[in-house]
Amino acid sequence: MKFNFNVSPNLRQKQSTRRIMAELTAALLVVYAFSLYFYYTRYDLDRAMQAVKLMVVSLAVALATESIWALVTKQKVKTFLMNSFGFVTAIILTLMCPLNITPFALGIATFFAIFFGKLLFGGFGQNIFNPAAFGRAIVFAAFAKASTDVITGATPTTLMATSYNWLPANNAAFTQLLDSIGGLGNMATGWYAGAIGETSAILLLIVGVVLAVRKVIDWRVPLIFISTVFVLGAVVGIAAGMSADLWIQYAAFHVLSGGVMFGAVFMLSDPVTSPTSAPGRCIFALGCAFITMLIRLKGNLPEGVLYSILLMNMLTPMIEKALDGKQNQIMKKAVTIFAVLALFAVGTSYVLGATGEKAEPAGHTAGIAQEVQR
Repeated sequence: MKFNFNVSPNLRQKQSTRRIMAELTAALLVVYAFSLYFYYTRYDLDRAMQAVKLMVVSLAVALATESIWALVTKQKVKTFLMNSFGFVTAIILTLMCPLNITPFALGIATFFAIFFGKLLFGGFGQNIFNPAAFGRAIVFAAFAKASTDVITGATPTTLMATSYNWLPANNAAFTQLLDSIGGLGNMATGWYAGAIGETSAILLLIVGVVLAVRKVIDWRVPLIFISTVFVLGAVVGIAAGMSADLWIQYAAFHVLSGGVMFGAVFMLSDPVTSPTSAPGRCIFALGCAFITMLIRLKGNLPEGVLYSILLMNMLTPMIEKALDGKQNQIMKKAVTIFAVLALFAVGTSYVLGATGEKAEPAGHTAGIAQEVQR
């Protein structure tokens, strides 16, 4: 009798890692193409070329770093590059940065993302933190003032954070803010200067749906993250005393601003740094949404998506351990954890909205109105 053995896993999927990364890269380039079109038509060729320059620098640093690593570790450079996908990290990192970042700062951040965020952990598939988020955190921490004068003026996110503490004092203050940025429609289309790839919520939503249908990303992750941000934003608005129409718009503002849509599609869905089980990924997305709102409302930062992802990356092993075992046995535990975390997030958001420090500064909209409506 002859026994045949096959190396696990024996369950094969239609999607290979290379095909998934290829489709993900194509989606990122679609978002990048929109950004180039925006800066060319809204401003001029120099702005569009600045975006090209930043992308070239980041890609060059990523490929150089991985090539040198392959040589030092005595691996075939071509084979290593084809299986490391450092260019994906470079593209995501570039799209997370504003146009006025200096190429030098982006190059250093790319090196840190590739070398310290991925290679030192063992390379692709073994890193703890999302490498692109790690690199963007380096920019925040070390190169906050490393910027050019390519684009001036506040974005809707920085305006809400710095002038309103993410909590307008009253209905009139929030209405004035919406008028100054051209309304939520302007934010949805992304027709304003912000992070290179994070502005057009409609485009990101379309790309996310396509990737989910193609099974490149798990549809549960962006759905839970975006819907939770909306719900928690609505709870904060209600607790702050906003009228029915305005707390809906306030919640939508949280979804459309900053890196919520981009993070939901391209970062939270990273299979390496998020839990492997579906229930674990749902808890991961819920936790990211809660931490995002917590940082926005109480942190000394204009945005919370980036750090929420890094913090939940650290908690991924704990989530995996809590949900380890047979799926039918841990499902009840997963539902309990999700429900408790959801109730805690809603309760905390209500308290933050009811007791938060509201702001209504004078003369706060001139800069953004000129930049967004021009």
